[in-house]
Amino acid sequence: MDNDKPFISVLIPSLNSQDYIKQCVESVIDQTLEDIEILCIDAGSDDKTLEILNQLAVEDSRISIFNSDKRSYGYQMNIGLDNSSGEYIAIVESDDFIEKNMLADLYDLARQYDADIVKSTFYHFYDAPGSEKSKEINESKKGLKNIDAFTLLEQPLIINGHPSIWAGIYKNSFLKENNIRFIEEKGAGWVDNPFFYETAFSAKRIIYRHVPYYNYRETNLNSSSNALNDFTIPIRRMMDNMDIVEKYGCKDEFVLKQVYLRAFAYIYNILRRDGHEEHMSELRPLIQEMLLRLDENIVLKYLRRKHIDNYYKFLSPIPIIDDDKFEVVITHKDLELIKKENEYLYSQIKKYKKKNRSLKKENKLIKNSNAYKLASTFSKPFRKLK
Repeated sequence: MDNDKPFISVLIPSLNSQDYIKQCVESVIDQTLEDIEILCIDAGSDDKTLEILNQLAVEDSRISIFNSDKRSYGYQMNIGLDNSSGEYIAIVESDDFIEKNMLADLYDLARQYDADIVKSTFYHFYDAPGSEKSKEINESKKGLKNIDAFTLLEQPLIINGHPSIWAGIYKNSFLKENNIRFIEEKGAGWVDNPFFYETAFSAKRIIYRHVPYYNYRETNLNSSSNALNDFTIPIRRMMDNMDIVEKYGCKDEFVLKQVYLRAFAYIYNILRRDGHEEHMSELRPLIQEMLLRLDENIVLKYLRRKHIDNYYKFLSPIPIIDDDKFEVVITHKDLELIKKENEYLYSQIKKYKKKNRSLKKENKLIKNSNAYKLASTFSKPFRKLK
């Protein structure tokens, strides 16, 4: 390592974060690991965010401020990556904050194992007005085995749960060698998803510790996870994830199980949101396109009944009316198929009706025969006894 370079470059993208930015940056300034650089990338905030950043930069020479001419999280992050010189990269979002020993602890693990990625769990942090502040530990990766460095194939559970790309550090040279960057979507755009997948699929040495250091604020109503204005974003990002799966030629069933679970989680994320019904004519073809990329055998083998039922429901050409109010688009081809099926069923009904008429005629002939009448007369006394 070049001794002139900082151990970690911390990237902080911001946009109108005046209520949180000071706490965020100060939590980085106060890290026990001091040999860091702090790169703040602001996307033209209209509030006092930039004013607060400038004041903090005067007080701490490790802070550099960059102005983004696009309001794009991915574009901001790429500015940070291009200007970083640290051995490792860390990300702290402007409405969150980190524990004092986060960078020191993760960096020690990174150096010990020469890791491409060091990840940890995180706190869900709540501070809604009028309520007491509280934290809870994210448990989505608790099932990971406590081993040293591993790959995605060895521990597929690493891609379970929230992408949480900020709850970790990444070797800078690893990102550059694999040309890992952010999609430059307008706004936030959930572009952490493909970054999360690209790093996980390409890493040779991943370290995970179930220790929370990062405080992920759940009560900022303006955050990208809470304020979703474009309902197509989760599905489009999931298809970006699938592009990465195909790029690496992954056929491992346990990895694909985690990928498929995320696909369904994102469908349900949309359906839980108010107003999604108005966009179903646009959303349903996208959902179908995504689900058609899943291996049906893996869906049936590993996923729960709920997911299997929805898999077939979303892909069905037959109109389905249920609580989710799905409007199914019927193509001309679908109509022709349904027509043929109906014609077959109608022909079968006609066939059995004709056979039934024939049987009735035979029954009538039997009843009118002398043999039937004689047998009926002979058996009559015995029927009375019964």
